[in-house]
Amino acid sequence: MHKQRMLIVGGGALAIVAAFLPWISISFFGMTVRASGISAGLYDGWIVLGLGAAVAGLAFTQGDRNAELDATQKKTIAGMGGAIVGYMLFFMFVRAQGGFGALGIGVYIALLSGIAVLAAPFVIKGDGNFEMPTKDTIKADLDGTGDDSTSTEA
Repeated sequence: MHKQRMLIVGGGALAIVAAFLPWISISFFGMTVRASGISAGLYDGWIVLGLGAAVAGLAFTQGDRNAELDATQKKTIAGMGGAIVGYMLFFMFVRAQGGFGALGIGVYIALLSGIAVLAAPFVIKGDGNFEMPTKDTIKADLDGTGDDSTSTEA
């Protein structure tokens, strides 16, 4: 499997795991109560769980697994990764700022997984090497005009 796809599948799997970890911890009278992302009061974890499963599934099943993603797949995967990041930032700064409790480890891991999924199509190139993307290389990747070094013509 191509390194780009492995990082995306790993990021999706990390989002799935993060949904089951504590998202909020509330301490009162010497007791601490933790709620995971998929607990009864929080539906937010189900959204992250679904996006993580979709991202991992798309990266694993779409096209040749030994080749990098094409432009359409990059747009789809980056959009889903961006959705995870955006939703987690919304959760962190809007929903969880009710003045009670603290954010749990699951929130931070879900945010990290979204960043990994969002960055993977642009950081790992066709030959499997890591390269810091620029504005022009990201635009070329999304337009489908980037360097296609995965062609296997002999």
